[in-house]
Amino acid sequence: MKILAFIILCLFSITGFAAIFFTTFGTLIIFIGIIIYALLTKFAVIGTNTLAIILILYILGEAAENVFVILGAKRFGASNAAVAGAIIGGIVGAIAGAPLLGVGIILGTFLGIFLGGFLVELFILGDVAKAIKAGAGGIFGRIGSIAVKVVIAIVMIGLVMVRIF
Repeated sequence: MKILAFIILCLFSITGFAAIFFTTFGTLIIFIGIIIYALLTKFAVIGTNTLAIILILYILGEAAENVFVILGAKRFGASNAAVAGAIIGGIVGAIAGAPLLGVGIILGTFLGIFLGGFLVELFILGDVAKAIKAGAGGIFGRIGSIAVKVVIAIVMIGLVMVRIF
């Protein structure tokens, strides 16, 4: 059972790590894999304390996702409405890009963030230059959130591997 549990953990970890770049669910996939490993090994290696730490890391990663998009857009001068447009645009873009597999989700997310921030800011201010800056800020924020989630994923996986080995 331990070998099966480890294989499942590795598959979820690899899939989750890759998913960080494509969706917002990468750290969730890693977290689910860790929970499955803990359950299959009857919490012999991964206990509730470790799971609690990993849950906190997961929550921090999800919070960072939106915070970075907000900070990026705000840093480039976006209004609150444009920030909301960037977040909603990113979600819509990811869903629209989903049929094109991973590449579509990435492109859809980035294009959605840009267009969401751009169009809302353009509608509110009527200034193309400021609207472009608002959209670009959201994209830079998304890139920052990916970087933070990669670090969090490495810590999550590393914490589990230290316990296993």
